[in-house]
Amino acid sequence: MDIKNLSIIRQTFANAVFTHKVQEVAAENAGRKAMYVKITNIILVGIALSLFILQAYNLHIALFSFLGVGVTIAEVIFLIIQLSFDFEQKKILHKNSALKYMGLRDCYRSLITDIMNESLSQDSLLAGRDALQREYNIISELAPQTGSQEYTETQIRLNKNGKVEGEEFTWSDEEIDRFLPESLRLKK
Repeated sequence: MDIKNLSIIRQTFANAVFTHKVQEVAAENAGRKAMYVKITNIILVGIALSLFILQAYNLHIALFSFLGVGVTIAEVIFLIIQLSFDFEQKKILHKNSALKYMGLRDCYRSLITDIMNESLSQDSLLAGRDALQREYNIISELAPQTGSQEYTETQIRLNKNGKVEGEEFTWSDEEIDRFLPESLRLKK
């Protein structure tokens, strides 16, 4: 068994697992923001309509007119913000990236299996490793940006010890083993 290539492939597999989860967390966060935006939009429209109805029945009270205009202006500004920061589209982009990383993760798992079964020639192993690395790089270049919030939340979700301060995005064999089925773990 080619331990050195297995080690490199396991590290990249762990990176794919982590990045997959980061993109999932980002999709969840964008989805939550999209829901808040929709609810706020419905509330603003409801208030504006209510004020216009009150204004129609109370023409002599100028307060309803001023409030209706104010809420309408707020709604227009909110719609501009909503169109500028399309959280629904961001959610879809993050979800699509997560799915690509998930597929890549499964390919890495298959390559790890083949290495551990010693069913690949050295040339096939190197070709598979290099092809998956190219695919990982392409997916990473096309993936939407994430932030420290998603990174921290992913650390907490994937690490049984929670967020680890000073972590440099490296993986111990024990951490990688948690992402693999028992038959593919190094420490059984």
